Amino acid sequence: MKKEDFFKSQSQLTTAKIKIYKEYIEGYLPKLLMTFGSCIIVDLFCGPGKNGENDGSPLVLIDRIKYILTSDLLKNKDLKLSILFNDQDKNNIESLEDEIKKLHIDKKVIAITIKNEKYENIIGRFINQLKIVQTPKFIFLDPFNYSNVSMNDLKKIMSLPNTEVLLFIPIFHTYRFASTEFDSKHRTRIFVEEFTSKGIHDYNDIYDFMDSVRDKIISELSLDYVRPVLLDGGGSKNSLFLLTKHQKGMLLMNKVVFNNTDDGNKLEVKNIHQKSLFEPEVSSSFVDNFKDKLALFVKQNNKTNDEIVDYTIQEGLLPKHAKTFLLELYANGLINVFDGLNNEITDKRKWNIAEHINTTTIFKWL
Repeated sequence: MKKEDFFKSQSQLTTAKIKIYKEYIEGYLPKLLMTFGSCIIVDLFCGPGKNGENDGSPLVLIDRIKYILTSDLLKNKDLKLSILFNDQDKNNIESLEDEIKKLHIDKKVIAITIKNEKYENIIGRFINQLKIVQTPKFIFLDPFNYSNVSMNDLKKIMSLPNTEVLLFIPIFHTYRFASTEFDSKHRTRIFVEEFTSKGIHDYNDIYDFMDSVRDKIISELSLDYVRPVLLDGGGSKNSLFLLTKHQKGMLLMNKVVFNNTDDGNKLEVKNIHQKSLFEPEVSSSFVDNFKDKLALFVKQNNKTNDEIVDYTIQEGLLPKHAKTFLLELYANGLINVFDGLNNEITDKRKWNIAEHINTTTIFKWL
């Protein structure tokens, strides 16, 4: 699809992407503003603001910020949000400027800067300007072409203080050709070799490929928390990767993904508007495979509840999943649980496998 045709309508895959982005912003910003009172948000491939009749990421962001600022908890706070929108297409920027002019925005609270520059020109200056700025930063990288953003860019961005990145990758194209021996200068080969731990390889499936991308990002950027989600449109598939240094950010994205998927792994775009009256019972290879991983994790050495919860979140799951599998291990006589004074805890309600840990418990493999 030509870039000029891309924004004439909003595909289901784009709708799915924006849904994840919107829900993460809704959970991320209120807590951040309560703690810091300020935030810098950057969208370096922002587009025209509208995808046909639908709001694109810039307008969705502004709408959610305005809604969040109506919260009683934030009304009397001295808040400051700085937003940078950039796109190298002048028509996109002119369209976005027209859309933003229609909105009522409190400029004392929300400062919006709009740029029309090539990503390659703006990224270095942006990083240099923010090297010592402690204000939290959220950066949305949604390039039209997967090869626009380099691993070195991500490394420099994530070296900035208090920074998170939500990275979009049109992953299916690269996966389909990941085993092909392209010329060394072919951009698909360059991407696969730069962004995967296995490089040119005959991958088992797209999840194996995404895991390789995740492993490479973790290794290259020395991050503990990288959360991928597959946006599955059947014949076409995309992905989002959250890169964060903070457990709470990863936990929030894990929740967003589980709220929108049947398996905590793949968002099927045909189901994105379906709502259930009940929380879905998650049963999938993604969740079930974690049972064996968790057993190995505990078996390697005695683990505290804090270590178990952190490991669970790093693996893309929720504390409730860890507790379910720990109960199975306990019922099968494979583990015992003790408090800090080495007293056995038989009351499972006191294991404290939860988001907020207030006492230390120790899980021992028998």
